[in-house]
Amino acid sequence: MKDLIVKNVDVMGDSIKAAKDAAGNIWVGVRWVCNALDMTEGQTKRQIMNIQKDMVFGEGGSNQIPLPTNNGTQEVFCIRHDFIPLWLAKIAITKKTRQERPEFADKLLEYQLKAKDILAAAFLPKQGDTKDVQGQIKLLAQGTTELYQRVDEVSTAVRSVKADLEDFKNDMPILGIEESKITNAVKRKGVQCLGGKQSNAYQDRSLRGKMYADLYGQLKREFGVTSYKAIKRKQTETAITIIQGYTPPLVLAETIETVNAQLTFSDREDQDAL
Repeated sequence: MKDLIVKNVDVMGDSIKAAKDAAGNIWVGVRWVCNALDMTEGQTKRQIMNIQKDMVFGEGGSNQIPLPTNNGTQEVFCIRHDFIPLWLAKIAITKKTRQERPEFADKLLEYQLKAKDILAAAFLPKQGDTKDVQGQIKLLAQGTTELYQRVDEVSTAVRSVKADLEDFKNDMPILGIEESKITNAVKRKGVQCLGGKQSNAYQDRSLRGKMYADLYGQLKREFGVTSYKAIKRKQTETAITIIQGYTPPLVLAETIETVNAQLTFSDREDQDAL
């Protein structure tokens, strides 16, 4: 292909190889776009194969263009710049990918919305060349209808991804910070029920252990789990409310009251001295 103008275009921080032919078409190296989206070699080959098989791109939307590479000038599979939004919109994002690579979905949307215009702008003539400017404006207008039709769909998909990710986070078992909130609430409630850290009941390790065991047991009963660590993150505040409203069972409460009513040995000596 003759009279090619080849450029490395900065697309949101990524260097994308592109070329403008004599007819004014801008061709973009598919491999460079895939690399910018952090796709593997296998994923890149699969995208090229998908474009080649798709009848939409077969009608002038893709071509083999000689572009400079690390191994010299080679025939490189390219897509016309105004087909980029439509191509990227066809890339399916699985739920697993949404959970593990939320940044991929965001970058894919950015490329759908902006890459076409950035690449076209890189080949715009210098100010003053009115004829070429008009041609470029016409070129930029190509594919706009498809883009606008996809914007709402893509935006909805991204919002869905973010909502799914938030639900996934909330349904996870508690993490370190939530675990600390629960254990600290249990400690405070246990001290309160035992009559304070200076009380006989608190100093009685066996009784103190029964107190905390029953408190944690109450949590497990309420949430139907075998360990308080299996409580979901979104249930953290509910768990703390349950802890704050806890009252020991009657037999344990009576034992605590009886132990706290007992005089210590030193207390008896003080009373005898009187």
